Amino acid sequence: MNILPFEIQHVNQVQVFSDLWIGKNYFLEEDLVDLAKRSQFGGKNCSFLCFKNEELIGIRLSYAPGKWPEDLVGKSSPHKYKYPLDTVGYFKSLFLNEKFQGKGVGGKLSNLGIEKMREMKAKAIVTHCWLESPNQSSERYLSKLGFEPVNDIPLFWKDIDYLCSGCAIKPCKCTAREMILYL
Repeated sequence: MNILPFEIQHVNQVQVFSDLWIGKNYFLEEDLVDLAKRSQFGGKNCSFLCFKNEELIGIRLSYAPGKWPEDLVGKSSPHKYKYPLDTVGYFKSLFLNEKFQGKGVGGKLSNLGIEKMREMKAKAIVTHCWLESPNQSSERYLSKLGFEPVNDIPLFWKDIDYLCSGCAIKPCKCTAREMILYL
């Protein structure tokens, strides 16, 4: 397996991958270009892709500290964090090809993201996990990494025009649990 930083030249591959594993049109090309730029800070990158041979098998997409888009800030709870938002990174998405789930790939991608956030001098990382994930796997995974619950946000993904792979309806009716990891 080969892990590489997410760069603009990977946008098309990530879009095809996310259409398959997250839901069609969850990420649009312009969203991924913007995300690739917001992943970088001080010459470092906090978003990663995992390839097996030439096949993209996993993504960990993140925003560097202080580089959150405004719409995400508005759906979050920065007043509940111990540190100012410009010192807090954000884990946007972790998805794996189902053949590689439970094999440590997600942990490698997330731990590398955490390491890079520390190098960027982040004091915390926030994420919104999918509360309705099968067996609450999303929250259980993040709890093992040390993330703690902050807030629940019903209909978190309702503004994204995609067919959710979980609830399978438009707009998405799923709930996000906001979680934070203090570094």
